[in-house]
Amino acid sequence: MPLLAWLLLALSAAWCVVWFVHALGYWEDDAWIHLVFARSVASGQGFAFNGRVVYGDTSPLWMGLLAAFHAVIPDWMSAGKTLAALAAVFALRGAYFFSRSLVGEKLSAAQSNVFAAMMVLVLVTNPYFGYWAFSGMEALAAAGLVCWGLVAAKRAEASAGYFLVACGIAGIAPLLRPEMSIFCVLLMLLLGYGFLRNAEMRRRWGVMLTGIVLAGTPAIAWAMYALRTFGMVVPNTNGAKRAAPGDSVAMRVLHLYTLGFPLAVFGWSLLTGWVVWMLLRRKQNQILPTLGLLSLTGWLLLVWTKLNGWFYVLDHTFVQTRYIFVTAPVLTIAILALGAMRWPKLYRVGVIFGVVFGIATSLLAPWNLIHNKVQVDRDYADLAAYVRTLPPDAAVANYSIGESGFFSEHTIVDTGGITRPGAIPFMFDVTDARMLAWIRSQGAGYWVIDHQPEPGAVLVWSRDIPETGWYLNPSRYKGTERLQLWKLAK
Repeated sequence: MPLLAWLLLALSAAWCVVWFVHALGYWEDDAWIHLVFARSVASGQGFAFNGRVVYGDTSPLWMGLLAAFHAVIPDWMSAGKTLAALAAVFALRGAYFFSRSLVGEKLSAAQSNVFAAMMVLVLVTNPYFGYWAFSGMEALAAAGLVCWGLVAAKRAEASAGYFLVACGIAGIAPLLRPEMSIFCVLLMLLLGYGFLRNAEMRRRWGVMLTGIVLAGTPAIAWAMYALRTFGMVVPNTNGAKRAAPGDSVAMRVLHLYTLGFPLAVFGWSLLTGWVVWMLLRRKQNQILPTLGLLSLTGWLLLVWTKLNGWFYVLDHTFVQTRYIFVTAPVLTIAILALGAMRWPKLYRVGVIFGVVFGIATSLLAPWNLIHNKVQVDRDYADLAAYVRTLPPDAAVANYSIGESGFFSEHTIVDTGGITRPGAIPFMFDVTDARMLAWIRSQGAGYWVIDHQPEPGAVLVWSRDIPETGWYLNPSRYKGTERLQLWKLAK
């Protein structure tokens, strides 16, 4: 473990501490939704949002971990931040050992450790890390679970224990992020291939059957519970998080990858161009040895990313940066590993670019965004405090349901469709008429919206809150948005 590796890890740790402190007052609205469901489970009320049993949380594993941490740490926010910090440690350790596993057979031990430490630095300086690592969401933990699953898979051919660990990770992965269902299938195919080509392992069918049980039981058990409790296996979020009818999901996915992980986009593009160039020059004999430098675990990431992208397009999903943050960090590590083994000079240029790009983008966008989000969280807490003064049976319609639902504990009519899928057909209407009629049918007498929703509606609470978009122009964060609560006309 050379000194350079220790210095890189120390720098990464210091960067993480800075972001953790900066984000202490910030909790993503979807993370508040996790807390509402976790509070319901912890209090014995089941999988419910403020008393309403509904399939509105796509990460039952993360929600369960929040409830478990709360059992030890009474304050919900402290419990959540502790879980987020430990998840970051879990993920970064996974990234380190996965990185080392990719290059360990080609590079020396010292070089492998330096490479792994550099990959951790590339990951933590990424702008998506700064925004999501301590937001209360599960994306970074999911990326870490991918790393650990692939580390175990690489050792599975020589160890029944690692084989079972990898199968167990494949089993719980879909309960952490829905996209990881595809990862689960790919990981099991990889494990099965390694099992069958190993003569000694082929004789241990008991191990194989145990692994299949470990991989299949969690998802099957949850699907049975969901079907019995909610009457469906697919959560409401799948319908609620759809892109607008005219939007191009493919272009959005490409934009999000390029904005956050240009090394993955440009690196794989360059590799594709190199393969084509070798074919044109009739040097096919150089292609397979080069591609073979990257293990099957690395190529699995490329296949998984492509399959995820196709699913998003076919499902017309409104892809968010945290969806990308599950796959892109590990995919970036894989392409840089191939570069380090085959084109070391190009790899060094890529690493320098990645760190510089990541730091600059992080300071331009997520640093300012989190600063504003801290204030927005305070403003939503004040709004929730006002809602608590309303009659207990007063239902409030709102799109951002997480924090307002957690603090107010009132009935929230979700205009975003996560807990009330009836809103989904009206989400992209250019007028408020159909949505207004729907929220009235749900019993809402109040609506959180930035303009008067109908004649006769009365503004009962209002505040200008900081801008919360994703901008590379820091001056944009000086703007404001309207947060208003309207009492609907009789």
